[in-house]
Amino acid sequence: MWLSSLFGTIAALRSFRLGSVILCGLILTNCGDVTIRQLGTENLQNLQQIAVQDESGREGQLYSRELRKLLHIGGKGVENYNLISSISVSASSTLSVQGASSTLKKMSMTASFDLRDLTTGESLIADSITADATLGAVTSLYGQDKSETHARERLAILLAQRVVRRLQLYFLNQSQ
Repeated sequence: MWLSSLFGTIAALRSFRLGSVILCGLILTNCGDVTIRQLGTENLQNLQQIAVQDESGREGQLYSRELRKLLHIGGKGVENYNLISSISVSASSTLSVQGASSTLKKMSMTASFDLRDLTTGESLIADSITADATLGAVTSLYGQDKSETHARERLAILLAQRVVRRLQLYFLNQSQ
């Protein structure tokens, strides 16, 4: 009896090892086409050459400041590109939970941007990015107003970060 138990344990261990080897092999063969590249100095120089136009309002100021902070790492270069962008907030909608009333709201903010070459005036990339936030977990009116203000500010910064990542990908693809 103990002999069959021992053979069962050994068989289970061998099948586990075989399964592990097969899984590792599948993972390694699946990742064969993936290329990982760094942001080179050429890409950083391209990002430093982008002129950022100011946006109005508190969210616009935060958005523009975050763009400049992320684009002009190491200093600002000679302007060869112009980034025209605008942010807009869609109407907040109240979230409903089945069987209960809720004070939570969902806010969406969209950043539309257009990168133009200053020498030709040609549009290089035009896109829009959207981000969402849930707010209003507090019951006081003052707390709800503050929650909405903070959500707008967080979304403006998040959108700027996403726009910079999209521009990095654009220049990375152009360098290939």
